[in-house]
Amino acid sequence: MSQNWQQPQQPGGYPQQQGGYPQQPAAPQPGYGYPQAQSQQPQPGAPQPQFAGGFPPPAPQVGPQGNPLAAVGAAIVAALIGAVAYAFLLSSLADTDSNPPEVTKFAYAGVALGALVGLAVAKLGGRNVALWVVGAVLALAAVFLGELYGYAMIMNEAASNYLDKMGGAAAASANIPSANEIFFEHFGDLFDTWKEDADAITWIFMILSPIAAAGTAFRISNR
Repeated sequence: MSQNWQQPQQPGGYPQQQGGYPQQPAAPQPGYGYPQAQSQQPQPGAPQPQFAGGFPPPAPQVGPQGNPLAAVGAAIVAALIGAVAYAFLLSSLADTDSNPPEVTKFAYAGVALGALVGLAVAKLGGRNVALWVVGAVLALAAVFLGELYGYAMIMNEAASNYLDKMGGAAAASANIPSANEIFFEHFGDLFDTWKEDADAITWIFMILSPIAAAGTAFRISNR
């Protein structure tokens, strides 16, 4: 009897498939003896990977942010109040009994006025350099108006004292213009009188006011 002929086994021990092709080994399945595949999903709370070449986050803004319109309005009000206070202080320090009246300058009045305007700008305007400049200009204008209105008050008081010394019917019938009339109706003559009396000390005191306004706004805004 003839025996069935068997095809010899291929080296490597892999069984043959029908058709003469070797059987491929099965892929290893995860389980016992094999490492588990790591999940690619980021875990909650885990640090995110950083990529080189990215842009850094924007730096936080320094100083409080404010309302420019409100700051300018408050600075104008502070300048007007400061100008009136400056005028009254200038009038109270003047000697109106002498002829001509002697006006005493007070440097710290301009500094205080400028600091008041700078405080209003910084509190409501925040860290805004343009508003600091506006505050400095308003402080200078306030000192200038305070000087002129103070001179108007001094001229009114000096005229009243002069007529009181004269007495008689002429003094009783004299019409002395008020400080408001001198300031608004005779502003040109008032300015000429102030300009003739102004000296280097006057201009130095006026410059101190805008410097104080800008300096105060800078310090308050950067706290």
